[in-house]
Amino acid sequence: MRQVYTSLRNENIDRVVELLNTHAIETTVSNRSSYKGADWKKFSYSQRPDVASWPQVWVVNANDQTRARELLREAGIEPPTRYSDEIPTLREETTRPYGPARHRSVASRARMAALAVVGIMSVMLALKSCQVYGDKPQPPKREVIPVKVQ
Repeated sequence: MRQVYTSLRNENIDRVVELLNTHAIETTVSNRSSYKGADWKKFSYSQRPDVASWPQVWVVNANDQTRARELLREAGIEPPTRYSDEIPTLREETTRPYGPARHRSVASRARMAALAVVGIMSVMLALKSCQVYGDKPQPPKREVIPVKVQ
């Protein structure tokens, strides 16, 4: 048996099984929940379940695997590959961090930029208020007004 498809949604699993069965490819499904409710309501980006616990479609006869993969590709579904979910995460870890660590670093950089702008503005205001003009006002000159004595 070979795994050809996995998904969290039972509806997707049912569609793939139906597609393969219409082309006379025998399949079996593992890890399917017995509850037939709406799976999509439990979806969460922050708490994703382990991929190994998702429902999986398996081709019973290994000779049918190539035909099953071709059918899935024609339907626009890329069949799973080994370690496909681990490769992008390894690349992301080496190139740039994602998640809470990255958000904290971006937020701290924004705070530092805002603090720098406030600091520069306060220094400019202080210099402006203490600025001494080149043309100092001269005290009024005393003029001697001759007084005529009679």
